[in-house]
Amino acid sequence: MSRFNNAPSREYSEFVEAVEEYAADDHEPGEDVYRALADALADHLRDRFQRGWDVDEQADTACLRRVITGADECTCNETRSWQDRERETIGARDDPPHAAPHADHAELWLDGGEPVLYAMHPSGLSVSSVSKTAVGEDGEQIRNGWFDVVEFAQAWGLEFAVMPVSHYHAFSRACVVFYAPEWASHR
Repeated sequence: MSRFNNAPSREYSEFVEAVEEYAADDHEPGEDVYRALADALADHLRDRFQRGWDVDEQADTACLRRVITGADECTCNETRSWQDRERETIGARDDPPHAAPHADHAELWLDGGEPVLYAMHPSGLSVSSVSKTAVGEDGEQIRNGWFDVVEFAQAWGLEFAVMPVSHYHAFSRACVVFYAPEWASHR
């Protein structure tokens, strides 16, 4: 009997045993059991994400501005100087941004060729305090990456979801998905 399966099959039990054996052994850096399972599950998790969100394909360039504006393609590098793009990352621009705060391994997903969903896979947004206004011993405000994400979504009229398992790298990242409320209501 297992913790999650009252009557595991032989195949299931053999797999669990193989994983336990692998986990117990010493491995080279980057070859631990979590990395091995993430590699084994990567395609499955990506397909599951795609089916779960009912999106067709991934765009070549991950541009959140396209989700906000509905633009056909990303022109951020062509229409914005590096100074504009830098100001955008610190929230000092009024134009829709190319990326979300804390964006890492970002993806833009299309539905019928239209940009509908921006996913990113941060490896742990800092949560130094559960209070947005907490101040550290040095008198500086303590940063909380999750508040940044929430405020960003509110500022741009987006909804977001946090998925505990990332299809980019399971077991070490979360998946944060931004989308327009109008798209979600028509799904």
